[in-house]
Amino acid sequence: MSDSVLLAEQQGPIMWLTMNRAHAMNSLSFELTAALIEQFNTLKDDPSVRVIAITGTDKAFCAGADLKTMMNDYAPGEPDILDVIVDLLTIVRSYPKPVIAAVNGLALAGGMELMMCCDLIYAGESARIGDAHCNYGIVPGGGGAAIMPRLLPLPIAKYLLFTGEFLPAAELAHYGLVNEVVADESLKEKVNQVATVIASKSPIGLSRAKAVANEALDKSAADAIVHERLASRDQFRSYDYSEGIKAFLEKRKPEFKGY
Repeated sequence: MSDSVLLAEQQGPIMWLTMNRAHAMNSLSFELTAALIEQFNTLKDDPSVRVIAITGTDKAFCAGADLKTMMNDYAPGEPDILDVIVDLLTIVRSYPKPVIAAVNGLALAGGMELMMCCDLIYAGESARIGDAHCNYGIVPGGGGAAIMPRLLPLPIAKYLLFTGEFLPAAELAHYGLVNEVVADESLKEKVNQVATVIASKSPIGLSRAKAVANEALDKSAADAIVHERLASRDQFRSYDYSEGIKAFLEKRKPEFKGY
């Protein structure tokens, strides 16, 4: 295993980013957060990468912020660990390419917030998920209290916020937070299967659809439909739209190029 805090491995159109601080349950240190931000920024304009999958080493997906950094003696105006983690979460949440969380173990606090920023969530059967902030007297700062009630029924979200307990991924899948729970040893294979299907679609089409879907809950239905119609019109002018129609008429698979 490499000493790097973040491992990057491209498998065809899929880039796997593996958080590699197993000794600290893949908690988000300054170094790991910076490495993730750098990778996401670099991959944004890489046409060979169409889907990003993020996971962790050993028994944790991510245990949240590295609590040791909370006691740092920060200079006035110096970004603290919450600042840089929020920067990361903002990038992931609005990322133009599909991002899949492969939750291989514990996803806690900021790790749960990172997971919730992803477009799809697949989990191994041993995965356990929880907010955990209240266990340390911390109020969530990356979406734990603000985003979780949009993804889970409010009483379930409040249970996680108020108790700090970790629930099995299968239980949260029942409420729709997780797309699917699979055997631990099958997690990467499952994510690769789903990512391969996604990677075969129009990248620019997926990016436009994702932007509409991400903003839909903050708009009236009428405004969301206008946004969707504008995105659809923009897609009409793309190479991928023309290629998709031609492929249909010629009874072949389309070869999308992302523009």
